[in-house]
Amino acid sequence: MRYASVAVCAGTLIATVASAPVSAQTTAKRSQEEMRASYDAHKGDFDYLLGDWEFTAESKQYGKFRGLWSAVRLDGGQILDEYRVVDDSGDTMYMTTSLRNYNAALDRWELVGLDSGNGIQDIGTGQRVGDEMHIEQKFGVVTDKPTMLKIRYYDIGPDRFSWMADRSTDGGKTWVSKHQTIEARRIGPARSLGALAGRKTTTQSAAQPADPVSGDWGSDGQTFLELKLEPQNVVSGVVIWRDGASETRAPIKAGTFDSKTGALKLEGEAKRPDTGATGNYVIEGKLEKDTLAGTFTFDDRKGNFSFTRK
Repeated sequence: MRYASVAVCAGTLIATVASAPVSAQTTAKRSQEEMRASYDAHKGDFDYLLGDWEFTAESKQYGKFRGLWSAVRLDGGQILDEYRVVDDSGDTMYMTTSLRNYNAALDRWELVGLDSGNGIQDIGTGQRVGDEMHIEQKFGVVTDKPTMLKIRYYDIGPDRFSWMADRSTDGGKTWVSKHQTIEARRIGPARSLGALAGRKTTTQSAAQPADPVSGDWGSDGQTFLELKLEPQNVVSGVVIWRDGASETRAPIKAGTFDSKTGALKLEGEAKRPDTGATGNYVIEGKLEKDTLAGTFTFDDRKGNFSFTRK
């Protein structure tokens, strides 16, 4: 099924890990402070990808196709995604899984695409370049026709992103420009996957403080915040902006919670539901039991809010 294999270049493309041998990765040692600073600066590079997406794609080799793409953050901060090419009936034509993790010692993302039966050979590396994410990755390493892709994620917004890849079949000697393109549109909010091991039993949980942040927050029967409390009091999720019957959903780019004071701060960018223009937002509030109250600024709009958890 050659049509389906194109998706490999579209789905695993999202993946990329260190393509050089371990012996070639030796570099000057960085201090713990330098590595922590790098991690803090880049841990959110792939946050735009979190959530559920539908996409249309076009390849010079396979033509036009479409699919679904979902990504979650693992409890340790890694990003796991599933990429599917589907036919007009919604049946899966191809599926791949990808895992990406930031390497603070080498100051880069390392990613791997996992196709059934292919081991963990399709690896590559990624870095943020301005407002874009750039990736180089090998595909089909265990086949007789391995390829390389240079990938760009660009025009990244709260509810969309574009993807483009150049392709080489001769080990990087020559490249086909714009071999494949993808246009993705958000259909579901950013989300995370909690710990898989070491979950507390019901009895143990009763002795632990409950998560005061995670859940849907709103007023008058409407939801305005979908929040998830992550490790180290990081807050992820979605902000919903409304104007009459119109609404826009925007992932939280930076969210923090102070468990001692109850202070919550959310930042990001979103499209205004009234004009469609993109603007920055800042939401600051204080949490007391199941009530969150505070102020917000969004582009040129300011106001107060009081939400309860549903």
